[in-house]
Amino acid sequence: MTFETQGAAAAPSRNFSFQGSGAGYFWIWLVNILLTIVTLGLFLPWALVRARRYFYANTELEGARFSYHATGSSVFVGWLCLVVLYVIFLVNMVNNNAILALCMTGLFLLFFPWLVTQGLRYQFLMTEINNVRFSFYASPLRAWWVMLGCPLLIMVASIIVFSVLMSSTIGTGSYTAIFVGIGIGSLALLLGTAIMQGIYTAQWYGMLVNNLQYGTQKFAATFSMKKCILIALYSMLLLFPFLALAMFIIVPAFVSLMQYSTMVGGNPEQLAMLAGPFYGKMALAYLIYIFGAIFCFIYAFVKMRNYVYAQVSLAGSIRFSSTVTISRVMWLSITNVLVCMITLFLAWPWAKVRFTRYVLENTHVQGDLQSLTLENHGQTPAKDPANLLARGLSFFPAVF
Repeated sequence: MTFETQGAAAAPSRNFSFQGSGAGYFWIWLVNILLTIVTLGLFLPWALVRARRYFYANTELEGARFSYHATGSSVFVGWLCLVVLYVIFLVNMVNNNAILALCMTGLFLLFFPWLVTQGLRYQFLMTEINNVRFSFYASPLRAWWVMLGCPLLIMVASIIVFSVLMSSTIGTGSYTAIFVGIGIGSLALLLGTAIMQGIYTAQWYGMLVNNLQYGTQKFAATFSMKKCILIALYSMLLLFPFLALAMFIIVPAFVSLMQYSTMVGGNPEQLAMLAGPFYGKMALAYLIYIFGAIFCFIYAFVKMRNYVYAQVSLAGSIRFSSTVTISRVMWLSITNVLVCMITLFLAWPWAKVRFTRYVLENTHVQGDLQSLTLENHGQTPAKDPANLLARGLSFFPAVF
């Protein structure tokens, strides 16, 4: 079997497309919300499955559409087990049963990465296009190192460096040395966070892509930790101008407010009148900070997505690419949020479809799909208790 294409000649590059609409998804979304509320959350697994089926069924590549075969009941079992375990943990915390709570936390840290990868495996096994399903399997030890071991190690190292710098400067008794130490320590934490995020991203997508199959054909990719670290670092550094502007607005206003407070002798009525402009400036500074945080997140999303897709190949000959832009993603994000707020979030389905369509239309496949021989791998989801529990995490995001 080969990948179906439209027309006699295969285009050198083609993009995904989304055929759904905001109106079409609105009714699915509305019913999901109502039934989830009526059933006190018990309908949530079915709601998630119904939403994913709609988006998969309307995602198209060369005339072929995806399909999602998971059922709400299969996800419900794992989801319910996770909820029960969480309730047991909270009960132990409330009753100060520290030993059992600590044991549950340890087991969670030990097995959570494996549960996530098994949830991803179930998710991919239930995903199909052209009557061929995907598959995924990652080593449990590798999953634990990528998701917890390596990030925790880098985080601990960053905290140790920060602590050493702070203790050495505080011991001098010099205010100048203390401020310098705080600055250098903060930079060390920033760099450590960027390193942790970059290494995690490179290892996560390396583990995901290199253990992913489409039928019997394997995906492959090599990701540069240096590149991922730089993207993470640049995104964090971009927040500094917004923070500086927010501080430029708020600090003089705060100083003036303190002076006014001294002048009026702490009179609450007069202080409230004088504080009016301060609250306005504080709100403006907060909005600048939020906008900066959104911009930095979008920068990281766009740069990382375009880089990740450029490294991926299928069967050695099929390549992928992403052409989303910062300006367009920013425009879509801001206008989607504004429209949702104005409509009390009734426009959420339209916003989600709008963003999904843009992302898919800017996700490209290069190569001769007709020459790709496809056959199913014959794998089926495991049904042991641990894997049934892992299905509750089958909605952990795999791609972006």
